[in-house]
Amino acid sequence: MSEQSVTSAPRPFPSREELRQRGTRKEAIAELYDVWLAAHAEAMKLAERLRTVFGDPPRPKITLHVARGYDDEWNLSEERIQELTALDPEQHWTEVSAESTQRFQEYFTFSDAEGWRFYLPAFLRHYLAEFPLPGWDAVYRACVERKHFDLITPEQVAFIDEFLSLCHAWEE
Repeated sequence: MSEQSVTSAPRPFPSREELRQRGTRKEAIAELYDVWLAAHAEAMKLAERLRTVFGDPPRPKITLHVARGYDDEWNLSEERIQELTALDPEQHWTEVSAESTQRFQEYFTFSDAEGWRFYLPAFLRHYLAEFPLPGWDAVYRACVERKHFDLITPEQVAFIDEFLSLCHAWEE
């Protein structure tokens, strides 16, 4: 596990100016900024518990690129799976970048229970880091659908329920 992934603190919530530069309407910023800050603070409290709740699950056979391969190619040989797996060097979910979780939004559709157990906390971490701003919502949909929860522990299910409650409490 890289040292940076272990020690990096979540980014602070964007300033009003940063939001304006991203294209957020001035009226929305004026009306909702303080609400967004409060929602983000709650999200960060939840995110602080991710490592404790999700721990160190083993790396799955279906990595991000392998899932994309199933999406694009449908049938993958063992050799092709090895090629695609090599494109995902992460050995721990904390090493999965925000860019990867954004680029591989289809992951939960083409994964299995082992993949969910490994990648779910990474997707949750990056979703919570931007909360409550609109963004990529594959992890939200995955948590609602609970398709591959076979290996998710009761403590993790409780965390996911808290995550969904947070999302619903702050919906606009």
